[in-house]
Amino acid sequence: MKAGTKRIWTTRTTWLGVLSTIAISVLYPYSAARALAQQLVQLPRIAVLDFENKSGYGGASIARAATDAVAGEFQKLRKYEVLARGEVEQQLKDLDLAPPLDRTGFLRLGRALQVESIVTGEVNVVNFVGSPKQAQVVLTVRVIDVASGEPVNGAVATGYSNRRPGYSGDDDTLVQEAVRNAAFEAVRTINNYTIPEATVLTTRAGKEVLLNRGIRGGLQPGMEMIVIRRGEEVGRIRVVQVSDSDAIAEIIDFGRGIQSEDRARAIFRVPTVRVKPSGRVVTERPRPRGQGNPLLRALGPLLVVGLIAFGVARAASGGNTPVERVIAEAGADANFEPFIRVRWNTTLFAKSGPDLFQWQIYRSDVIGTDENGQLRPVGVTPGNQNFFIDTTVPRAFVYVSAPRLREGIEDPDFVEVGEDSPAPGVAPGRSYTYQVALVYREQRFADGQTITLFRITDRVRSGQATAIAPVVLLEPVQRSEDVNPRSVRFSWLAAEGANAYRVEVSLDPTFRNRAHTFVSDEILSTAAGGTPVSTENINLESAFLARLGLVGRRVTLYWRVGARNLSDDPGPIPGPGGLRYVWSRPFEFTTQELPPAP
Repeated sequence: MKAGTKRIWTTRTTWLGVLSTIAISVLYPYSAARALAQQLVQLPRIAVLDFENKSGYGGASIARAATDAVAGEFQKLRKYEVLARGEVEQQLKDLDLAPPLDRTGFLRLGRALQVESIVTGEVNVVNFVGSPKQAQVVLTVRVIDVASGEPVNGAVATGYSNRRPGYSGDDDTLVQEAVRNAAFEAVRTINNYTIPEATVLTTRAGKEVLLNRGIRGGLQPGMEMIVIRRGEEVGRIRVVQVSDSDAIAEIIDFGRGIQSEDRARAIFRVPTVRVKPSGRVVTERPRPRGQGNPLLRALGPLLVVGLIAFGVARAASGGNTPVERVIAEAGADANFEPFIRVRWNTTLFAKSGPDLFQWQIYRSDVIGTDENGQLRPVGVTPGNQNFFIDTTVPRAFVYVSAPRLREGIEDPDFVEVGEDSPAPGVAPGRSYTYQVALVYREQRFADGQTITLFRITDRVRSGQATAIAPVVLLEPVQRSEDVNPRSVRFSWLAAEGANAYRVEVSLDPTFRNRAHTFVSDEILSTAAGGTPVSTENINLESAFLARLGLVGRRVTLYWRVGARNLSDDPGPIPGPGGLRYVWSRPFEFTTQELPPAP
């Protein structure tokens, strides 16, 4: 009996060994291949150069801290391979280069390091504000494309140290913390920005190109783009006309020849930072280069549009009013810079023919007239574009003017609003109304001849819109830990021109998932810009977390504040959920774990 049992056990053990060997032989190649595949997936390589310290505080140590903080934030994204500082410094030494680099320097270093992008920047401002004292740091970060040596992404970000009542330590600790928070904000902004790109469909007579992207792809008139083929720059173009799905761009540098299927990538204009005598830090978005004269040249293609008389259309629509309604709405761009978007719905008169020459946009604070007695516009758009973006940046453009433009004239003046005296941009905190008029061409027949006249329509007015800079969040401070969700007090600095606010708290950092977002009641406040505003203590556990089954759990939440002026009509551009506010940068905080409520 014992011998039989021993033989059975030996047989089972032998089969178990055989099966194990087979399993290993089958599964090992799969595991090895998977590991090898993971090794072969190469992330884009980037190099972070030492930042400049332009703040006047702390010297090279602050610049080094900013460099390391930005490099660390890019590393945390797990989307890039960030080169070690030593490797970058050695290559700079080998090439006899030293930051700050010019365009040629970026090209040489990028090719030597075999990276796709080089990150550089500066510490613009180091301030101490508030009570208890907080450090404020402003960073500028640029992402340089090594194919062209031009910036393709970037951000200006402000970071604050956490509030520490009764703190008596050194200032450097506060500054280091503010640097890290500013780096976090800058890299998050860069990561969220989609670089406008397009493919060249065709070239036209070596002067312009047709692109396969338009407004929906982020392209805008005046945008300058690099044309790339197999990773190298072959030319440059500037967008002059945009529709929803395609765009026309003029060739400003033919380079090595632009062809169909070449890729075009937008050059990013990083805002500049300026400190006013009052100590207030402002960012200014640069105007695209060469915006004036190219617009004059861009008028040429519009003149070749087919001629259609508007008499029938005018009779059908009851006059020459071009739009049904003009809507002006405040907003903020990807860098949280304020702007006002003006858009309009065209009437049958404007829709009935393609010979729409130019829309002229007027603003309530610009009331002067030109030499022909015509009201000066603050901007223009092509006849096929029914919107206008009014930013804080002064602009240059060309518009049509004539003494008898309303009655019609064959040879109008083309007035250039140049860079020496540009049209002013909007000022944060100010309220405006807009008017829109259409310049079109009309064909008449007299004495056996065809006469083409330029004419202008009636102006149509918008409701009020207030340019509002997004508020600065205070508490809970960025990335706070162990916040009691049963009693959270939100505070921020009031925005100039705003008198109503709303707080949103969400599990979703984009705030698009409305089921996972808490929205406060509207908070009315006439506090002057820069003055602290706070909510009452809010029980997020009962008002928000309970319905999601997250009571007592440790969760990361994102919060932001929207601002608006109650007199605006219809109000700011609606965001997720349809709420019309200009929203701030979001902060995040983590709640503490709590026992069940008694």
